[in-house]
Amino acid sequence: MVAGDGPNVSIIESAHQDRPGGRRTVLLAAVLVVAAVVGVVVWRSRDTDPPKGTAAPAARASELFAADGTTLIARFDTEDPRESCLRVPVNDWGFICDSVVTWWQGQEAFGTEKAERTGRLRQGGYRIVGSLDPKLQAAAKQRVDTVVPVADPNVFSVASIEPGTGLIRAMAVNRNFRRAAAAASTGVPSGDGPPAWPYTGPDATDSLVAGDENMPGTQAGAPFMMFTLAAALEGGLTLDHAIDTKKVYQSKFRIDPQSPAACNGGYYCPTNAGDKAYQSGRRTMWDAFGHTVVTYFVELEERIGVEKAVALAQRLGITFRAKEDQMLGKNSATWGAFTLGVSATSTLDLANAYATLAADGTHCDPLPAAKVTDATGAQVPGVGPNCESVLRPEVARAAIDAARCPVGDTSAFGDRCGAGAVPATTVRATVGRPVAGQSGVMDSRRACSVVITGPQLATAGMIATAPWARTGQAGIPAGVPEAAIGAVAAVQHDGLAPLPVRDFTAPPREVALA
Repeated sequence: MVAGDGPNVSIIESAHQDRPGGRRTVLLAAVLVVAAVVGVVVWRSRDTDPPKGTAAPAARASELFAADGTTLIARFDTEDPRESCLRVPVNDWGFICDSVVTWWQGQEAFGTEKAERTGRLRQGGYRIVGSLDPKLQAAAKQRVDTVVPVADPNVFSVASIEPGTGLIRAMAVNRNFRRAAAAASTGVPSGDGPPAWPYTGPDATDSLVAGDENMPGTQAGAPFMMFTLAAALEGGLTLDHAIDTKKVYQSKFRIDPQSPAACNGGYYCPTNAGDKAYQSGRRTMWDAFGHTVVTYFVELEERIGVEKAVALAQRLGITFRAKEDQMLGKNSATWGAFTLGVSATSTLDLANAYATLAADGTHCDPLPAAKVTDATGAQVPGVGPNCESVLRPEVARAAIDAARCPVGDTSAFGDRCGAGAVPATTVRATVGRPVAGQSGVMDSRRACSVVITGPQLATAGMIATAPWARTGQAGIPAGVPEAAIGAVAAVQHDGLAPLPVRDFTAPPREVALA
């Protein structure tokens, strides 16, 4: 400030003026100004800077543990978190680890964009308690590899999921969790043959159990009859609804006249197979489902409308990932073969659909993480089970009652399943407690499946063949579907062994009996 004689005189200059008390007054004013300035700085610093001793925590990799909360599966300290899944201490844990990364990157609780969420997984110091049961996983992996060895070109996958929560307890497949070598991804006849089958080698990191847009799954077959059955129950029919079935049924659905399933100028004409005693005759939902009477379900599907069966399948947890299935699903009124399980699905989806029925119609998204806490130890809200009721409980219970027939169990209403053995008859004895489910083998033997559920656990298994199996050059060997049923039943037994025995709740009589 420039000195002068006027009102703009500086503090220093005014301090030299000769008047009583002038120097003390000016010094006091200077002290007050300085104090005020310091106060403003301190006040502002309290709003913008952390207090002493509470510096922001340093960046730290998040960690994934098994369901027991102590077994470390992965530490996400790599640039791409999926790289960390390649370093898990037990190789087959890599598939659940990869599912956790996919799940995490889709959660808004960890950021608004995928990049932000990935950054927090790498540096946020989160503690993730996963859903994986290490003992069940080890047993499932051993049983899967026994039925279809790792070196086999066919893929056998198993998933176990908890009804009412969606927690994934096991994800096993007959592959090592490693990047496939270039040579292993060409396991297909040369020349003008089917597209390359990238899973013939022993190594893969693809979503072979959960499925994704690159891995839509395989055909499940007879387990899809359940969606027609449950949709019919939802529409007011009862379990004892009778249809006089024929060995060959000419439906109203039009298809290519050149199709092997066509008759009389382009009508879809499915044919019953299997036990000759069930290739024709009067059937109800119980014995038709128990003995996979094809013509019963195609005719039932006609009556209720295919679109209702398709919509219910999606509500229960089935996702159409293959483009062809997506197109058919949008115009499903003419999709007559849907009830026979011709669309692609994943093993996890199949298990979850039946888990929804076992949970009285409550569907939960598959969940690979049970609990997440942040770097301070606080639980992250909004990352637990995501569930909703998609089917009335009495309808779900009736559907489960019919599903007890294919797996050697009995209806709550007595002997309703019909005489004779079915492929999965031994499941009830193997599991040792109440079960429901279904199994299926496609006519071409290019795929087979089995799904088993109880009130506390649902387990599914599927075998997919290489594409050239569709030409009749190869397929699932004799005895393998039966062995797969036994393996999945054993996994279900192992998963339920630590839990108390629970039975299904019987449906009300008015839903079962007309």
